[in-house]
Amino acid sequence: MQKRYILGGVILLAMVGYLLYLSFGSSTSYYVTVSEFYDRGTELHDTSVRVAGKIADSPIDWNAADLELRFTITEGGENMRVLYQGAKPSGLKEGANILVEGEYPSDEVFQASQIILKCPSKYEPAE
Repeated sequence: MQKRYILGGVILLAMVGYLLYLSFGSSTSYYVTVSEFYDRGTELHDTSVRVAGKIADSPIDWNAADLELRFTITEGGENMRVLYQGAKPSGLKEGANILVEGEYPSDEVFQASQIILKCPSKYEPAE
């Protein structure tokens, strides 16, 4: 009878450990900057990746009819064109820090599936 409880406990612990491994693996994805992305060559092409940078001073093209957003992010002297299909975030403006998640196919336009805007001014001390 006790062997059954021990075996059940081991199976239960293994299942919980596996679920924790899966949840931590998906939530701890890192990001690369625009210059790091280009430094790695084609290694990151056609894979899901997060890229960080600032929205360049070039125009932000928003097509409300097609829910299509085009802009450029920059960092370290490198520029990356981005295409996002979805609603335009309210805080999207030139010079804002941004994190885009998606894929970079061979057409040289990053296909973003998610946009995360950073707002460092909230966390800086007042002068």
